[in-house]
Amino acid sequence: MSQTGFTQLHDKIAGGLRPGYKSNDAWVAAQQSSLYYGGAIDAALGIGAFIQVTYDNVSKSWHWDNTDIRLARSAHLFNRSLIYGFTFNNAPTVTDLWNSTPDWGYPFIHSYLAPAPAATPQVDQLAQEVYGVGGYAALNVTSKDMIYAEADLYKSLPNQMSYRLGVGPATQNDGVIPYVRLALQRTWGSYSAEIGGYALQDNPYPAGVVNGPANTIRDLEVDAQFQWIRPLQALSVQASFIHESQDWAASNPLGLTTNPRDHLNDLTVTVSDLVAQKIGITESYNAIDGTADPLLYPPGPITGNAAGKPDTTGWTTELDYYLYNNGGPAWLPWLNAKLFVEDTIYPRFNGAASNYDGTGRSAGANDTVFSGVWVAF
Repeated sequence: MSQTGFTQLHDKIAGGLRPGYKSNDAWVAAQQSSLYYGGAIDAALGIGAFIQVTYDNVSKSWHWDNTDIRLARSAHLFNRSLIYGFTFNNAPTVTDLWNSTPDWGYPFIHSYLAPAPAATPQVDQLAQEVYGVGGYAALNVTSKDMIYAEADLYKSLPNQMSYRLGVGPATQNDGVIPYVRLALQRTWGSYSAEIGGYALQDNPYPAGVVNGPANTIRDLEVDAQFQWIRPLQALSVQASFIHESQDWAASNPLGLTTNPRDHLNDLTVTVSDLVAQKIGITESYNAIDGTADPLLYPPGPITGNAAGKPDTTGWTTELDYYLYNNGGPAWLPWLNAKLFVEDTIYPRFNGAASNYDGTGRSAGANDTVFSGVWVAF
């Protein structure tokens, strides 16, 4: 697949949106292009994989992307159907079955040139910088109800390996990173609903440190998904709330944080409707807030936080048109393409509505219209 996009900010960025790009109204041809393998490795043993390798045309680099290699088996427990197995993967939540958790959640495509909020939950920062193994099970309690459980342990990629895989330098961690997931799903007719949550604990060293005291970061999440799927319409609602506690036992004595402890909250709610398998409409709301920490969130042009706060609020409206959802042209019948327009507005960005970076830039200056085409075949 390949994504090509055009980025237009409300206000330009002097010097360029990124090195080598204009200060505004910039195209990126093949912003992201990926090769995939999805399917069996040994069907008789029940071993299969989803493997993605991606080229980033902004940074001009290849990197390994979402990877999940797993063993899947079926059995019965208490006379109920059970699917269970083991997984090797490179990102917490990449194994998930729903679009409510970070790895498969909205936005599915975004501008690589537009400014992004300074604060993100730890689960996002770990993607592709770790490798892990774990086990999972999905038990059909009734014909309509399923319980899903998973537990994984992750380690940071060694630095040399992280560079070879295109994601270096990976943040190093003390010990393993446990991740546990539990979810319930009910299906009836054309409807399905899920509610669940996960927990993750990471013990990262400060940047540039590979031993000694470490910080402790815990993510606790709850999420839900509702879907109504018919042949000519698909309505989907996802919600996720992450509470992150941050204990800076290593960073604070080094003067890297103002507070010995902070917290971060991340709320995302997305509603989308696909009509006639051709027209997509999506509205998404994201709110990040947390403890003020001027050393953790310092001021600076464009990406800085003059108030020392992580708070960002954004609304995204997306319109899509799927050219070949009912079959591609005769010369390439598996071709599909999505024309898209995303409009993101920021009532608040990096802690404030106005002069958020300390150089006079307002949150609304980062309002972004991102449009283009996403081709898959």
